[in-house]
Amino acid sequence: MKRLFILLSLCCGLFAKDSFANCSENNEQCAEIGRWDFSIAIGAGVATNPVRGGDNVPLVILPYINYYGDKFFFDNTTAGYTFIEQKQFDVSLITQLNTEQAYFERFHPSNILVKNSFTSESSNPIITPEPDESNPPTSQPGSDGVDSDGDSGVTDGDNDKQEQEPNEPAESISLDTISKRDWALDGGILAHWYFENSAKLTLSLLHDVTNTYQGYHGHIDYSFIIPIQTDNPSRLKVKLGAEYKDKHLVDYYYGISLKDSQSQHHLYQGKATVNPYVGIAFNYKLNSNWQLKFSARHTWLGTGIKNSPLVDQSSSSNIFIGGLYEF
Repeated sequence: MKRLFILLSLCCGLFAKDSFANCSENNEQCAEIGRWDFSIAIGAGVATNPVRGGDNVPLVILPYINYYGDKFFFDNTTAGYTFIEQKQFDVSLITQLNTEQAYFERFHPSNILVKNSFTSESSNPIITPEPDESNPPTSQPGSDGVDSDGDSGVTDGDNDKQEQEPNEPAESISLDTISKRDWALDGGILAHWYFENSAKLTLSLLHDVTNTYQGYHGHIDYSFIIPIQTDNPSRLKVKLGAEYKDKHLVDYYYGISLKDSQSQHHLYQGKATVNPYVGIAFNYKLNSNWQLKFSARHTWLGTGIKNSPLVDQSSSSNIFIGGLYEF
């Protein structure tokens, strides 16, 4: 079920339609009022995971569900109520799943398949018998094991080698070694401003309503459509924006506390950060049911996230190409 939520949240931004004040009857990218829309995209793609030890999410089958009434709407993992609707702008109260936790779910074939028998872990081990207390090992005559005074050749320094040296690097930290990060539900305000030529400015400010990370985040983006002259309807959409995540959100998901590691080397307190991003989406209508879809998004992680020992990439991306069937 959690994987379904991840796929829903990922494709929400990929296939979203316009649904508010700038919609016209002839605009095929608008959702019809009072009707449930069901679509499924089949293709190939991937969403990269910047968390150390985390798996990239394959994008093969993506569901899309939405409903828009006069005031209420539901769009994949977002539900909302529009209380201001004008020709040039609208404002809604919304609630939605916070997608940050998607990076902390593990979906890997090795979790459900037997490990390869040819790995180094399954090679023939070297068995060292334990010494028998009733017959302790003795040194051979003339060996260096015992000196003439009967003292053992093992010094205190040799015993210390069994302990971790002060300057020895601490064990690496990853998704497998940290405490669980929980799902969160956010609530807040979503606003759109509409301009000529289908350009749109979007602003959101959301707060954790489940008391999970006890913080807030927001985003602002500007999207516009580049017209393409072809025989069949097609559309190229470009989006430029930035996400803001406060210190509580960043610290909950990317901070490292004593619950995650006993090593002082790994401890990290998350800081508020801004993630700029750019996205592009292209659709080419084949017939009344099928569309060719291509979408890509690249996000540059702010210093508050990428400086965490838990993160091993400075950015994240998702890309998808395939066909979208509308029921």
